[in-house]
Amino acid sequence: MQKDVVLLIIDQSEADRAAVRAVLEDKVDRILEVPDAAGAWEAVRGLDHLSLMVAGIDETTGKDIFDLRDHLHREIGFFPGAYCSHGEMTPFYPRVVEQERLFLKPVNRSVLAEWCDAHLKSPVPEPVGPIDASRSAAAESGPPFSQPEGAALPGGTADPAPGSPPDPLPLVESTPIALPEDALPVGTRLGDYKLLREIQRDADFALYEAEQTSIGRHVALKTLYRKHRKDIRWVQGFVNEASARASVNHPAISLVYECDQELGVNFYTLELVDAPSLSDLARRRSELDDTVLWKVLAAASSALVYLRDSGMSHRLFSAKSILIVKGAEPRIANPVRGRGNPLSIEEERKQMELLADAISPFLKKSGKDPALFSLLDRMGTDRIDAINSIEGLRKALNPPDPKEGLSTAELARITEKETDRTALVAGSLIGFLIVAGAIVTFLVMGAKPEVRELDLFTKIPAGIFSFQNSEEIELGEFWIGRHEVTIGDYAKFLADLEANPEKHLQVRHPDQPAGKTSYEPDKWHQYYRSALKGGKFFGGEIDLNCPVVGIDWWDANAYATWRGGRLPTEQEWEKAARGRSGSLYPWGDELESANFNSGLDHEAKDGVAEGGLDGYKFWSPVDAIAADESRYGVIGLAGNVSEWTATWDAHPDFPDRKVPVKRGASFVTTAGFELSARRAAESPGERNFSTGFRLVSDRESPASMALKTDGLTDPFHETETNQLNAQ
Repeated sequence: MQKDVVLLIIDQSEADRAAVRAVLEDKVDRILEVPDAAGAWEAVRGLDHLSLMVAGIDETTGKDIFDLRDHLHREIGFFPGAYCSHGEMTPFYPRVVEQERLFLKPVNRSVLAEWCDAHLKSPVPEPVGPIDASRSAAAESGPPFSQPEGAALPGGTADPAPGSPPDPLPLVESTPIALPEDALPVGTRLGDYKLLREIQRDADFALYEAEQTSIGRHVALKTLYRKHRKDIRWVQGFVNEASARASVNHPAISLVYECDQELGVNFYTLELVDAPSLSDLARRRSELDDTVLWKVLAAASSALVYLRDSGMSHRLFSAKSILIVKGAEPRIANPVRGRGNPLSIEEERKQMELLADAISPFLKKSGKDPALFSLLDRMGTDRIDAINSIEGLRKALNPPDPKEGLSTAELARITEKETDRTALVAGSLIGFLIVAGAIVTFLVMGAKPEVRELDLFTKIPAGIFSFQNSEEIELGEFWIGRHEVTIGDYAKFLADLEANPEKHLQVRHPDQPAGKTSYEPDKWHQYYRSALKGGKFFGGEIDLNCPVVGIDWWDANAYATWRGGRLPTEQEWEKAARGRSGSLYPWGDELESANFNSGLDHEAKDGVAEGGLDGYKFWSPVDAIAADESRYGVIGLAGNVSEWTATWDAHPDFPDRKVPVKRGASFVTTAGFELSARRAAESPGERNFSTGFRLVSDRESPASMALKTDGLTDPFHETETNQLNAQ
């Protein structure tokens, strides 16, 4: 017969006992609640088992609680315990057995519930092993807390009469938690931290994303492998590195929080900067404005000067260690090794070369600032005017004022000459600018809109994320379209099907209605003609970079099949939109109307020819609003057009009818902008001008069916082929 689930709560604080009870009372059959170890001994009298124990401990009560646990393990069998404290718990680490937990108060409710569920679903075997001599001696002298004479021990054993020696109580060994000697498995808990994801590792260290459970903060956590725990040189070097990094105080360099040790694992925690590096952005073929590139150089220069003047030894900055956070502000992953030994002359030159290499991929795409191009061309080279040192970069970015130190008379003569020169040049320029302006106006007005390459994919890493109402979902790695599918991209699909009619069957969904024979969007010819010349459709500006609209679910699925990808599930869509942190909007938890294309400014749009708060009357180009970007670098998930997903669910008004789920708001949406909002279609055949879609792939380069058809080639397939040839 299955035993009742019995929970023992021990805590001097009535409020803390109530907090634990509120979390666990629906998970157990019976709760015993007492203030101290003596009361617990009385409360469990006559019981033949316990399922769980949650106890508050401090420096005065901790020993009593653990001794009580050991006696109970001997008398009624093993049960796991959780121990909570407002203070330091390091002295109790050796007494924690496998499957037990330490929590800081106030206890994180979700983590406590998770711990309880894990043990109730999968009971752990009783730990066994040799007896710890020091603790056996304590046990043989009887319980260290007050106990009534003659009271029955748990299990029915009588307490020895006064004056007679107590029977020795051999204890079950508190087996230390078994940890590997190198990298720790994801899910391991180190004090207040739970390891969520491995970021990187080498032969001696590992870096993780971790959650500080007491306050719900995500941090980066670096560990020294346990194999080095007895080598003072390794441990002291690791602690020195943490100490030096924690002393850094520069706005462009990430922070270090604290250094600690548990169960032979030395670790320290750092600020987790949830932003792409220059290396990530270059791989995505993203573009950065020249102003951002100047900011990167300025931040790097300032940080290098600071580290040099502070006498810090540090790693060189590279494209992987320079991060671009929201607002285009650069941050540098903390590079400090320790104190002393600043960069050598050779290292400073190499540093200039690395900075130039990090920025160059973006310069090639902008190329609008000759001064920036010239500066990078001088960094880390053999030119006479080369910039090969920290000081050289500082002076190049902050050139001295040529008028500094001149007398008043000298300044007056220079000003007079400059005024004469300005008047002479101005007259010549006026005529030239009039003619040039006319030419530029003619060229611009007569030119077709630029068609941009917008079918790039962004990697979403594997791992757990918060789905809907904090449900933890684990997904594998996948790649998602950085932008919504554009009119220009969809036109290639239709052209390929027209040239190769046999492909209609290849892209057709098995459940597609027999009457569905065309994938042409509603009013396609009308709005495609307008998009080709950058005209208007229904009064809104449109070009080939705008999202394809007027398509139903079958159209979107057919295009995805043709393109070599698929539609995203709503779980994949939401993870790409909300990130690991589960934010309500791509940029955070506060609604910012100007950050995305929505219907909040509908009245303004009708009254202002150029659009409302977001600048657009209806849809916008898929890359138009940079602020609508998720933490993974995916654009347009909050607004512009709603998007079809691969997920089907019951219609809210007709539960017996399954329909596709759409995600994301659109330019007509006026409420429900949270990224967790689900939108049911009326049917898979629904078509409107506020719904589009984007693609997902299980690899970076999906193999398209459009290869070399009518002179069109697929850029992703070409990249993949080149990589294979290179191998």
